[in-house]
Amino acid sequence: MYEFISGKLVNKQPEFIVVETGGIGYRLKVSFSTFSSLPATGEKIEIFTHLHVREDIFELFGFATKMEREFFFKLIAISKIGPKAAMAILSGGSPAEISNWIMAEDAKTIAKTPGIGPTTAKRIILELKPKIAKGLGSSEPGALTSDLGTSSIEDEAILALEALGYARSDVYSKIRQIVKDSEKELTTEQLIKKTLQK
Repeated sequence: MYEFISGKLVNKQPEFIVVETGGIGYRLKVSFSTFSSLPATGEKIEIFTHLHVREDIFELFGFATKMEREFFFKLIAISKIGPKAAMAILSGGSPAEISNWIMAEDAKTIAKTPGIGPTTAKRIILELKPKIAKGLGSSEPGALTSDLGTSSIEDEAILALEALGYARSDVYSKIRQIVKDSEKELTTEQLIKKTLQK
């Protein structure tokens, strides 16, 4: 119903903000990730929104980026994950970080979210890993996984390894770990070689 709200940030708390526009103050629930990216009160902002309607409850949620909102939609589509739990998960990390945990099947880190136990964390991984892996594909290096925080070199390595018959989801997690552990920037060739050695 509402795509975004543009106006003056009149109040901000870790769990909600108030944006004034046209003489109306809109109270939006936000994740800690969105809260931490906001300017000072009194500044003008534009925030993406989602109006959640359930029985007699109308809740307005705010997101700093479209990517965070899209990830929110993916989370609430999972059985037994409501808006409150989805916002708690998004408060634990950026969509890119959460995607990395899912691709690495790191249920332990996801389960650290208040209200999310090991069983729910495993269900999140089970349902979202195929969707994230499917979304990694692109014919153009540099557009492959940029939204998940990867570089063009990593994109090229993933495409090359996929061409060799390796599963995209498998090489993605290995490449992310190699880049994280490496003290220097690797070339595409070095990255492919190290991945094959793992």
